[in-house]
Amino acid sequence: MDNLQKTIGQPVECSGWGMFRGESVRIKFKPAPVNSGIHFVRVDLPSRPIIPANVHFLSNTAKRIFLKKDDAEIEGIEHVMAALAGLGIDNIEIEIHGREMPAGDGSAKYFMDILKEATVVALGGEKHIFIIQEPIMVRNGNASIIALPINEGLLLSYTLDFDGFFIDPQTYEIEFNEENFSREVASARTFGLSTYVEEFKKLGLGKGVTDDNSYVIQKDGKITKPLSLSPAELRFPNEHVRHKILDLIGDLYLANVVLKGHIVAKRSGHFLNAELARKIANIACKA
Repeated sequence: MDNLQKTIGQPVECSGWGMFRGESVRIKFKPAPVNSGIHFVRVDLPSRPIIPANVHFLSNTAKRIFLKKDDAEIEGIEHVMAALAGLGIDNIEIEIHGREMPAGDGSAKYFMDILKEATVVALGGEKHIFIIQEPIMVRNGNASIIALPINEGLLLSYTLDFDGFFIDPQTYEIEFNEENFSREVASARTFGLSTYVEEFKKLGLGKGVTDDNSYVIQKDGKITKPLSLSPAELRFPNEHVRHKILDLIGDLYLANVVLKGHIVAKRSGHFLNAELARKIANIACKA
């Protein structure tokens, strides 16, 4: 069953507000047939355009993932993609009334819990598996990711480093499977550095940020809630680096394959994650 493609057994809905624009949004997850993939449907637009969750439809990677097809765009999908990867869901239709995914609690657990309510079911076809045969590397300044061959499974390693500012460097490694992802990574929340706050305000973003769906790392290393600035309690001592792993998993799932290999990332964000996903997707297409 682990090698069979999966979808959900029944439709399930949720609603909320987008973290970046603060706009109200409703989504419905619906079962999809084998080999149909993951795609979003903008039901708020007259033509109900379909946007595939595929790295080739990337529009932007500034602080979040944007997908675009023709004039229709969707953003902030990385936590949903991570939840789908964690549950091994290959085929699903996601109707969305709005352009940004709901923030939930700022993690992938919010979406995992909703999808589990719909029950994950196996389909007939085999998963599209991509085994790393030789190193694949992407780099941008002092940030890098390399995909390496491994005997079996998927191992992800991440090093978080702000050049000695804010917090000490953190490194985390996880053998990826549903149990480990659900227990160790899925609930890690979005965070930002205090220096991002003014930047976001100038851009008119962060309107959906609450004290419950994110936290801020101050220059002196203190962890605070974003609005009240009162001390924030972390879900893990190293929640920051775990969330980076979460984003990496979601971004790489845009390659539309189940990866087998060792992913070693240092200081990477959505841009570099997506570049690796693009390289993998291109190689997989030629295989």
